[in-house]
Amino acid sequence: MKVIQYVLIAVYVLLLHVSYVSFISPNFSYLGYRIVEIDGVSLALTIVLIFIPLLYAKVAVTEPSGIFFWIIYIIVYIPVLLIPNYLYGSVPKTSWMTDIIILLCITMLYSIASWPILQIPAIYIKKSVARWMYIIITSGLFIYIISVAGIHLKPPVDSEDIYSTRLGFRQNTSPIVGYGMQWLAKIFDPILVIFGLLNRKVWFVLLGFFLQYLLFTTNGLKSTLMSTALLIMVFIALRMKGKYFSVLFVGGISLLLAVSVGWDYMTSTYEMTSLLARRMIFTPGLLMNYYVEFFSTHAQTKLSYSLLAGFFDNPYSVTPPFIIGDVYFNRPDMAANANLFADAFANFGYIGVLVYTSIAAIILWLYNSLAIGSHKSFAMLLLVMPVWSLADTSLTTVFLTHGLLLALIIVYILKCIGAMEESNFV
Repeated sequence: MKVIQYVLIAVYVLLLHVSYVSFISPNFSYLGYRIVEIDGVSLALTIVLIFIPLLYAKVAVTEPSGIFFWIIYIIVYIPVLLIPNYLYGSVPKTSWMTDIIILLCITMLYSIASWPILQIPAIYIKKSVARWMYIIITSGLFIYIISVAGIHLKPPVDSEDIYSTRLGFRQNTSPIVGYGMQWLAKIFDPILVIFGLLNRKVWFVLLGFFLQYLLFTTNGLKSTLMSTALLIMVFIALRMKGKYFSVLFVGGISLLLAVSVGWDYMTSTYEMTSLLARRMIFTPGLLMNYYVEFFSTHAQTKLSYSLLAGFFDNPYSVTPPFIIGDVYFNRPDMAANANLFADAFANFGYIGVLVYTSIAAIILWLYNSLAIGSHKSFAMLLLVMPVWSLADTSLTTVFLTHGLLLALIIVYILKCIGAMEESNFV
């Protein structure tokens, strides 16, 4: 199986290369997806760095932190390494430095699975109380969002409709609606899908998907619509207690890439590769490059626009995503949100990348410690959507807005329910 793991990563990288060279760069070079003559030595060194994590990464995944590692490795680490080869040919020193730092970070993240479990005291919570809490919160959020943003059954069908829907949502929303929309999309709706998958109740999966569809018609975010498919993919990869997780997970994503490339070749279009390879995979790598390039030569923000506003003055009038959107895309209204490493670099440079990763590691250590017992599979699947958000969102935003803190709370509640049931059994 280890050999298959290496082969699948090679296939994944090859499919990414074909997607970029054949479809993405020819059609989106105006957005920065350019390509120059690739330097063979730089590419060879990049491939070596891509495969280094496989020297220690096992095929199996037994802890929630393992899902974190594989999503970040596939969606963030690999494209971040590949992109400079297309942009510069000969990869610059700053990019190599970035690659080494991120390699150290994902190595730290992988090691969490071997850290000793924390002993966290549990309080007794009845399952019926937790169930009603879920029903009341989920229903309340949906009712409030519908009352403010309305309900739409017709989905946005093209790029213009999607961006119009997103803009309309932003203009007519409120902080409560914004938080509620993300919590529903990343946590509360996926709970229905996860429950249905684990208990083989198709109607719960369909209900979860339908609720995500309603959110998509309101916010226009494709990740909301695709979340159910992602959860099903991870659920399949976790079969047999995660024994073949990495092979099934990488194989699944590679299969999707192969289908998108094949479809676009046959139809002489580029929509499928644009959606999957460009938006979901290469864009985080491109933006990471822009963040490092800009904030290596300009003042870093030091969270002066949010948490540390009272300690540092913001050298800019906007946040890092809007800076990058203005400088590199000539769109001051564009929020070029990047991954957790890019945001960390924008705020504190390479030290920030290491510190942010350490904070993420502590959170994951706590999550692993809570996900002990019969609810472990549920906890592992519940982590998928918040972690996926880290591919294009900062750690602080994912923790509060995209449901990572909520996931921690819910897994703790499940631990408490399990403790009470064991107590009653005894």
